[in-house]
Amino acid sequence: MQISYSAVTFRAFLSPAMKKIKLKHTHQATNTDQQEEEHDNQFDIFQLPNYIILEILSRIPIKSLIQCRSVCKSWRHSLSDSHFTKSLFSQTPTCILLQNSSTINPKSPRLFLIDLDKASGRNDVVIRLPKDPNVPTRGVQVVGSCNGLLCVYDRLNCGQLYISNPIIGESLTLPAPSMEIDYQFVCGFGFCPSNEVYKVVVVTSPSEGTDHGELKVLTVGSGVWRSIGNCVYHFGYQPYGVYLNGVLHWIVQTSEGSVSICAFDVENESFRELPPPPCCLKKCVISIGVLEGWLSVFVRSGSNINVWMMKDYGVEESWTKELVVKEKSSGMIGKLFGHWTRSSSAAQVLKFTKKGQVLLLDKYKLHVYTPGKRGFVPLEIDGVPYMVEAFAHIPSFISLANALRG
Repeated sequence: MQISYSAVTFRAFLSPAMKKIKLKHTHQATNTDQQEEEHDNQFDIFQLPNYIILEILSRIPIKSLIQCRSVCKSWRHSLSDSHFTKSLFSQTPTCILLQNSSTINPKSPRLFLIDLDKASGRNDVVIRLPKDPNVPTRGVQVVGSCNGLLCVYDRLNCGQLYISNPIIGESLTLPAPSMEIDYQFVCGFGFCPSNEVYKVVVVTSPSEGTDHGELKVLTVGSGVWRSIGNCVYHFGYQPYGVYLNGVLHWIVQTSEGSVSICAFDVENESFRELPPPPCCLKKCVISIGVLEGWLSVFVRSGSNINVWMMKDYGVEESWTKELVVKEKSSGMIGKLFGHWTRSSSAAQVLKFTKKGQVLLLDKYKLHVYTPGKRGFVPLEIDGVPYMVEAFAHIPSFISLANALRG
């Protein structure tokens, strides 16, 4: 069945004239002729020159690519070639990775990939990623996404960390840190472009009687955690660093009590501060992310969510208020029940879709906002759990072995 599926996929890219000729000939043929022609069609497809096969593979949706890996050894080999997979990754659009946050049914699938732009139909929106036998199902949390790889934290197993490629089902167990970490630890997963290595950064909670947590770095593949001193920042907004162009970012509170953006250079292993957006951030609920390739900050102010983008990295004057997501007012209903119904949690704007809508996560639920209208509506997708955590993620077929040796 897989070969037949892929043959149909490939025939979709043949010229309309060729398809019409084949359909006309098939209509006039006998059953024996039909079987021979179908065999010939499949034979022709599998005998295409390799460069044409690679060109076709680079144009079909991720869900079809995952299925194509199981068709035959030659296609699996093509989708494992390091040069091709790097080229494919460079032109793959950002999808949204969802993690099941519901504890009602822990045996349900843990990770999902959704692509609202390239899906050809309702059934193509969701990709249920296979379970990795080396990574536990319960008690794990995605703490970073970088270049198609995930950093996964197992809070039930003494803080064990893994590097995983969920698309191809490969994973690597990292050495245990030399210090005890708990659920409140701060973590970042990033890439150093100059020497093509991945690093995991962990900031432990301050020990009793101190104000500073210890900062440790692991170069993936080295097997050694290195201490690079104490960290003076307070990570009270979100514990997982956002990666962009060789730098990890957090919203932090400085020792003076002000709100700032803390940037950790993965190559130099040093911190610096970036100027925050020109708005009042105190007593606001804030989160940070990457939108359209720009560092972005999401500020919940009153009944609105303001989306700020840094259009020129590191330049304070380049902050632009790109969008205001207007929530529905709680109005008299909230007053009657003695409370306001608007959320006090940080909303995360995930993506601008090709249809001009805004995909966001609020209180562990996906929502869609249409600019110009007030209020966002829940996004219900068949097969997706009711409560999820979401990350911007670019799917990759790059093997961990190739990725970790650069």
